[in-house]
Amino acid sequence: DALAALDGHAAAARERRVLAELGAEELRGALARLDARIAQAEAKAGEQAARLVIDLVADAGSGGQPAGQVEGQIGGQIGGQIEGQIDVELAIGYVVPGAAWRPYHRAVLVRSGEAATVEWQTTACVWQATAEDWRDVELVFSLERPSLGVEPPDLTDDEVTARRRPDTIAVEARDHELQTTGLGGDAPAGAEAQVPGIDDGGLGVALTAARATVVADGAPHRVPVGGFTSPASIDLVAIPLRSPWVHVRARLTSTGAAPLLAGPVDLVMSSGYVGRTEIGFIAPGEKLQIGFGPQADVRIHRTETSERDDAGLLGGWNVQTVRVAVRLSNLGSAPREIVVTERVPISEVEQVEVKASAPDAYLLAAGDQPGGEQVVQVTARAIDDRGLVTWSVELPPLGRRAVTLEYRIRSQRGVAGV
Repeated sequence: DALAALDGHAAAARERRVLAELGAEELRGALARLDARIAQAEAKAGEQAARLVIDLVADAGSGGQPAGQVEGQIGGQIGGQIEGQIDVELAIGYVVPGAAWRPYHRAVLVRSGEAATVEWQTTACVWQATAEDWRDVELVFSLERPSLGVEPPDLTDDEVTARRRPDTIAVEARDHELQTTGLGGDAPAGAEAQVPGIDDGGLGVALTAARATVVADGAPHRVPVGGFTSPASIDLVAIPLRSPWVHVRARLTSTGAAPLLAGPVDLVMSSGYVGRTEIGFIAPGEKLQIGFGPQADVRIHRTETSERDDAGLLGGWNVQTVRVAVRLSNLGSAPREIVVTERVPISEVEQVEVKASAPDAYLLAAGDQPGGEQVVQVTARAIDDRGLVTWSVELPPLGRRAVTLEYRIRSQRGVAGV
């Protein structure tokens, strides 16, 4: 009986397969017929696939009423003669689908001894499939988006409800990314602060490029639209919580006449292409920072330990002590100065308190070092209101240094999640 049932299922599956193959064959035939009709229509249309008809009306002149009709094909010259008047040439603008562009940047770091410069180039990555090749045309790249229209968004109700506070408070730790556009800049005396896109008449930013050719193949084409060369200050930064590497950071000023639009950035050093990053909107004259990858001859190691002391019968607070140790090693023959950044959590509820201990509250002993070797520990630090802790560590050639951080998280009884 089981074999008979399996045979029945197999026969039904074979029947469904045959029907599916027949259906697929019919669809392939329909697609072939449709492709043939499209090719036939394109062959008949040729360059006359789109036409433009314009009614031109002007004020009355000495030769009579100069009104007429001009007709021509899109992509070619449009002109005509109006009775009783002179010849005219018209420039017609039209919107077509299948074309788009995005800003793309390239940053080249050039170092000569202690001095460094960044050669910045902005290109417009444009691709189009409009069936019309753009041969030796003037390109203007705008932030306007006419296809979106001007309709305001629909408003929805935002309901606010209240509920009784529970006996147990549940908290959770979350990572908060600090959003910044640039590092600010020095505005000229008497200049008023303006917000880009508000005080420009609503037209947005427009970038003009030299003549270029963009064929209608749908492939990306890069067209240069601007650039500048700016001196840069180079330093080494380490964020051990995020990356086990020490990174090269360049600080520079956008000295170009146009703003830097948000987009990807190709990073190039003397060794060649090193990676890719991205930037936000940077106004002219504003400072920015760019990372150029890790420093090969510097090593960094981070350890974190945690101890918890729960409240007893008479206590009302739970205490969690967190200790962080960061060890740095310089494998090169040149001294290095590294800015190390750690963080201390910020509490947003009154039932949880976070407090950083003194700089020398947690010191590494000889037994805490690999091989029992004593390492010089840097205790000078700075803590900002966002909980970021920074040290400036000077690494001698073939030398080692360490920094430590200790903080306590105190939470009331009944707080869950800490």
